[in-house]
Amino acid sequence: MPGFAGPVIQWWDGRTARERRLLLAMCVLLALAAVWLAVVRPALDWREAAADRRHRAATTATAVRGDLARLPSQARPANASPSGGMEPLVRRTAVTAGLDPLLSMHPDGGLGFQLASAHSGTALAWLAALEVDQGLRLCQLSVVENADATVNVEGRLAAGTCGAGRVEGRERS
Repeated sequence: MPGFAGPVIQWWDGRTARERRLLLAMCVLLALAAVWLAVVRPALDWREAAADRRHRAATTATAVRGDLARLPSQARPANASPSGGMEPLVRRTAVTAGLDPLLSMHPDGGLGFQLASAHSGTALAWLAALEVDQGLRLCQLSVVENADATVNVEGRLAAGTCGAGRVEGRERS
């Protein structure tokens, strides 16, 4: 047989059945190791990096809220209702940020919102902008991390003070 295949086939035919099985098992293990190194490890690294970015975004949001709370009251935006209503303002700013929230009136008052599969940085930046730039209060917040490095965010906004006078929040992963 001409070429490279001839000697390889001859060599293979010279092996016993036991040797052939061992060589096939070795090839399968080498292929699994190659898949692990080329696909699985990078995917796990990407997931870990996304979790780190999410954690940094949450830490930054907490720091921004703390800085906002330390601002003198005259430096804060007015607590009056936004002109034109809160829902159009929230919807307009969300669209500008590239988000599509589901808005509804909350039973405790204020405007309830839900974001599904949003990037944490975008969602938290949008909420911070609503608080700082528009003078809305974030009265309730729930953030749930998804497996694909996005988050589901649910909460309640108010134009003045929150119903209970405090901000409720929880984070689940």
